[in-house]
Amino acid sequence: MRKVLLVAVVLVCVFFACRKEETSHPELVLRYADNQGHGYPTVEAAKYMAELVKERTGGKIEIRVYPDSVLGSENSVMEQMVYGGIDMSRFSLGTLSQFFPELWTLQLPYLYTDSAHMWRVLDGEIGDMYLQGMSDKGLVGLAWYDAGARSFYTRMPISSVSSLKGLTIRVQENDMMSRTIELLGAKAVQIPYGDVYSALQKLRIDGAENNLPSYVFMDHNQAAPYFYQDEHFRLPEVVMISNDARKKVEAVDPAFVNLITECAKESGFYERKLWQEEEKRAYEEAVQSGVKFTIPGEDDMLALKKAMEPLYQELGPKEQDIVQRIGDT
Repeated sequence: MRKVLLVAVVLVCVFFACRKEETSHPELVLRYADNQGHGYPTVEAAKYMAELVKERTGGKIEIRVYPDSVLGSENSVMEQMVYGGIDMSRFSLGTLSQFFPELWTLQLPYLYTDSAHMWRVLDGEIGDMYLQGMSDKGLVGLAWYDAGARSFYTRMPISSVSSLKGLTIRVQENDMMSRTIELLGAKAVQIPYGDVYSALQKLRIDGAENNLPSYVFMDHNQAAPYFYQDEHFRLPEVVMISNDARKKVEAVDPAFVNLITECAKESGFYERKLWQEEEKRAYEEAVQSGVKFTIPGEDDMLALKKAMEPLYQELGPKEQDIVQRIGDT
């Protein structure tokens, strides 16, 4: 009799254990793509968002983060999201502006005075306007991520803006960036990011431009030890979800739609903190490696901004109004 009771107890325990395991399975799994690796601020922030969503939906929705471009390049991921193949991702403005030309204005050089100015803009009405304005093409903007400020680095010293004239500078495959370099009297060359170190070593280019963490992470500081910290571009990034994925979320629970947006925004603040820590670490490593930093003086900054006037003069009335509003923020 005792043996029968023991078997019965074991079976009951197994039954409830199985039921518990079944209910622990999410009702919806969302795939999130990122082109950076584990440990990078954007990837860690995406993981943080996934934790928040899982906790606040009671495990009903799970976001699985796929880093290192395993789901494809940014352009490929964008196309897959439009057609429902991927649910969420984080995109640079350079990629997004190919699909949303109105974002072109946010890429203008020397648009913001500093990081605090940019976040006042993006955390306010202007930032919300741009996030909401992307929803008509099958995608929805949820939150802004930081990607730092881009500056010049070269093989030879740069003491002022005039030192840039005649140099060959690598830029991203972005017409705005090429135009900016050319207005400064340098020659812009669009080559793949992975080829920059080799191009510097083989003297094919005189320098490049990027944010400080990427400069150090890719060992470009070893080949171009002069960093001209003009911060010409501040290009934030956007966390997005497809409309198809949003409908799936709504089918689980309509309240979860806003919940995911809130979690994305919280992860944005977390990512900014991680980015600041990464910039500090990168700066310390660059200094230790012998990098010489030059911060442009007031006269140089005025000269840099004046050189960009042709770009700003080409803006239409709507874009000029936005630039004015950004300046007043």
